[in-house]
Amino acid sequence: MRGKRTAFFPDRYLQGLMRLSRYKMLAVLLIGLLAAQGCIRDPAGVEYNTPVSAGTGIYVLNEGLFGRDNSSLTFYDRRTGEVVHGFFQKMNPGLRLGDTANSMTVYGGKAFIVMNGSNTIEIMDLQTARSLGRIRLDGNPSPREAVILSDTLGYVTALYSDEVIRFHPAKMAVTGRVKVGPAPEGMAVAHNYLFVANSGLGDIRASEAGAGTVSVIDLLSGRERLRLPVLPNCTRVVRGPDGLVYVAGTGSYTKTVPTGIAVIDPVRLAVIDTIRIEDHPGDFVLARNGFGFVLTDSAVVQFNWQNRMVTDARFIPRNRVDARGWLYALALDEARGELLVANARNFTTNGEVVVFDLNGDMKFRFETRLNPGTIVLFP
Repeated sequence: MRGKRTAFFPDRYLQGLMRLSRYKMLAVLLIGLLAAQGCIRDPAGVEYNTPVSAGTGIYVLNEGLFGRDNSSLTFYDRRTGEVVHGFFQKMNPGLRLGDTANSMTVYGGKAFIVMNGSNTIEIMDLQTARSLGRIRLDGNPSPREAVILSDTLGYVTALYSDEVIRFHPAKMAVTGRVKVGPAPEGMAVAHNYLFVANSGLGDIRASEAGAGTVSVIDLLSGRERLRLPVLPNCTRVVRGPDGLVYVAGTGSYTKTVPTGIAVIDPVRLAVIDTIRIEDHPGDFVLARNGFGFVLTDSAVVQFNWQNRMVTDARFIPRNRVDARGWLYALALDEARGELLVANARNFTTNGEVVVFDLNGDMKFRFETRLNPGTIVLFP
């Protein structure tokens, strides 16, 4: 998960968060030390001219530091090469995104930005970055990721309350809740079912019933139908070009467990295969030509989702991005033949996005703000 350290967590949560995903152990320790010292400085950098709207470019959602209310949006303009930091704040004077931006989902010309620390969903016009409103989620559910099915139906996972919250995007109102397994995170829709990854909070809740499973919610009845065992610490869920559902299992940092990407048939509601990938796989993308790419601790790994095997375990080694950095998020631009890799560096300084072609050769890079966790291509 992209959970952050906080002084308000009980010790057992803090210990678990340090094992939740590939990179967060270091982030938790660094942020904890800085918070204890009380000397986190504002990130330095140049602010650029503000365009009246977003053109052809790249949005990067920067998580910021947990509890610091400093999430932000960076926009890279492909036409000019200009980078605009604090894009949301610039287009909405006096308004901030909030605390710990976890994910950004696009639907109908709008961006639904899930704010993990603030327990809100910010709805933004994708073209202008103007705020259209904000959905507040009561009870500190710690929202993680949203899917939007229509103007009247959306879902967001709730990490702390072990549920999926149903909401009405147009009315900006919560309409229901569905109980699922421990610590739900990523989701995808296929064949009238919502597939929800129950991560189990890494090691901390791994022994609980339902950890390392995918909850299958029937969208017609709005109820959980069953849970499919997949892999420990499953977080990312993607519907593939073939209509199958792919689920990444990052595994454990304290013991040896299976890791990789599980493959689910959404018609049979069964796990049909697992692509074995080592080194704590996490964020991944699938191309229509049969290849996929996944971030691990040490590289961008290339695999074939049709043959279900790794084709290059070091397609882009970490040191070609940044020898001391952390591979943090991934996006694929098939039209341009580009793979975009976010580098969080040391989690307390500004990050960057590095753009490669599909041969693994670097094309260009640009600066972001703190902890670039989601990359969205526009248009």
